[in-house]
Amino acid sequence: MNKQQQEAVDTLDGALLLLAGAGTGKTRVIVQRIGNLLRHGVDAKNILAVTFTNKAAKEMRERVKAMTGGQEKDLPLVSTFHSFCAQVLRSFADKIGFTGKFTFATEGYQNGLLREIAVELGYAADHVDPYGWLSAISLAKAAMLTPEQYAVSGKPDAEKLAAIYRRYQQRLRQMNMMDFDDILGYTIELWKQYPEVLEGYRERFRYLMIDEYQDTNTVQLHLMVMLAGKRANICAVGDDDQSIYGWRGADQRNILEFERFFPQAKVIRLEQNYRSTNTILRASNAVIAHNRERREKQLWSNQGTGEKLLGVLCPTEKDEAAFVAEHIFNSASSGFSLRSRERDWTRYAVLARTGGQHRLLEEAFHRQRIPYVVVGSKSFYQRKEILDLLSMLELAVNPKGDMNLVRVINVPPRGIGDATLAKLAEQRDISHRSMFELLAHPDFTSLVGRDAVKALADFRNIILHCSEGAGSPGPVLPRVQRLVSELGYLDKLILMYRPRADALARRDNVLEFLNSVGEYDEEKKGQGSLVDFLEKLALQDANDRREKDKGVTDNAVNLMTIHAAKGLEFPVVYIVGLEQGLFPHNRALEENGLEEERRLCYVAMTRAREKLIISYAEKRRVMNQVTITRPSIFLGEIPAELIDYSTPEKIRKGTVTSTETSLSRLAEIKARVREGIRKA
Repeated sequence: MNKQQQEAVDTLDGALLLLAGAGTGKTRVIVQRIGNLLRHGVDAKNILAVTFTNKAAKEMRERVKAMTGGQEKDLPLVSTFHSFCAQVLRSFADKIGFTGKFTFATEGYQNGLLREIAVELGYAADHVDPYGWLSAISLAKAAMLTPEQYAVSGKPDAEKLAAIYRRYQQRLRQMNMMDFDDILGYTIELWKQYPEVLEGYRERFRYLMIDEYQDTNTVQLHLMVMLAGKRANICAVGDDDQSIYGWRGADQRNILEFERFFPQAKVIRLEQNYRSTNTILRASNAVIAHNRERREKQLWSNQGTGEKLLGVLCPTEKDEAAFVAEHIFNSASSGFSLRSRERDWTRYAVLARTGGQHRLLEEAFHRQRIPYVVVGSKSFYQRKEILDLLSMLELAVNPKGDMNLVRVINVPPRGIGDATLAKLAEQRDISHRSMFELLAHPDFTSLVGRDAVKALADFRNIILHCSEGAGSPGPVLPRVQRLVSELGYLDKLILMYRPRADALARRDNVLEFLNSVGEYDEEKKGQGSLVDFLEKLALQDANDRREKDKGVTDNAVNLMTIHAAKGLEFPVVYIVGLEQGLFPHNRALEENGLEEERRLCYVAMTRAREKLIISYAEKRRVMNQVTITRPSIFLGEIPAELIDYSTPEKIRKGTVTSTETSLSRLAEIKARVREGIRKA
């Protein structure tokens, strides 16, 4: 271990904040520190280490077990926040009005419960938004706001949501149920009401360690402060520069203000990186240094200087995707192993700000016959919102497709429940008519209520409107846009999913799907058809499935969003779409979230070990309108001497841009960014 790592391992008593930069070996330090506590006579049962995911907890337990050679029962408790608190509540639930057999409410159960509450409170006439309500309630619990406090918070619809929140908690308690946020909140409530219970846990867990401290929210902070007590033997490990989950309730101030809760805390910075070249680290340091709300760190490594970053300006987003696929193919081919007779695709990762950007990349990889895997999310055409939209279009082409109708009959929600579907299926079996045909048939409509009949008739008319001339030559995009518009699909996506960031990401995916339809029209010169478009997608998907069946994706390029890439590393990393409005994203700019976007950029850059390629497009299709883009402000923050700028054409010709050209290009980028900011 290096000097700072060893100092952290040897600091056993008192409060310690370990600022562990990207790739600085924090997990090894945590494990070695646990080992050192055991060597100094601390009983394993007096040590508690908490992290955020079961996967991380399992890895840490296994490493501690391998180091100590002990049995599972003799190891310290390594747990997630929720697992630890659930254990506490199982033992003392009766003290706060529950039994030890309480159960957890799933998301589906929560949604159903909130719909009932809407009726009880007289909100049934409003558009019921259980996902939005759940998101608001979850964020309120993360911030330790009671319904009464939420009512006066000044947030939109605060009083209404507070009433829903209050009744929701009452109903859960009546059913001896908790949601996952309650597990943490009720533990705090228990400890406040029964100090003797808290004291028992303080006596047991005398040494605390918290991993990924930058991701903690208010309730998690209070849990650890209460448990640490006056003894304050607490080691918090994290990196404020990698705090990228503010939209989920994480509070970066917890790590920035650690000394406010533990005034005698010792702060140790881990800055020696074991992952990346110094050029990549210097560029990353330069970008993140523009954030004001941070603790100073300067990452460095013994990995050598390494290659300069490559900034690639592409004419359009399609050219960008084609460049990335071609560049990866050529790079992998240059390292082609004659002995193994296969290319090593696992060396490459492509990171995007949003999942919607994956669509063009997937198509480009498919054309180049490059195996890929979408990490942390489904393939673009396998995402629920895209499958739902495809099912609507397929229903328009083939109204006898009952499975498509069942999938989308209540998408977006139109009050069609299981009972109505059961009656529809029953009539189908009796009459041998398709479900779609029965939607307007008296045999079925006489069995359901007036509201359901109207909702189903409206849905049927929208589908019929889309189906007119579906096989005839002509532009497809207007037809699909009309379907989306008449369904109100884009707007209602915001109400269908939580948290809001997830809903907005799904909305972006639908907009990207519309872009793909527009590109199809251009390719067919407006003489394609909806039938042909769907067939093309179906055949492409069949090819993808066949490749996966062969196991090709075991050796594949990793395609993912930057959020999904956190904690991972790759020899070669491509970051695509470095444009104002995309990265940093418009939503973040509107919500004063530039610093979190910059931290996201820092996370992306520090995933690279050997090479980092950054690309951006001069023109990009947004909501089916081709717009001229502005380079990302983050590009202008990379020192000119660390990056070469080029174009796909120059790279194909093998020309290397000079430093003078890079400086000229950088000046142009900065000027365009400044002009864009001035106009905004």
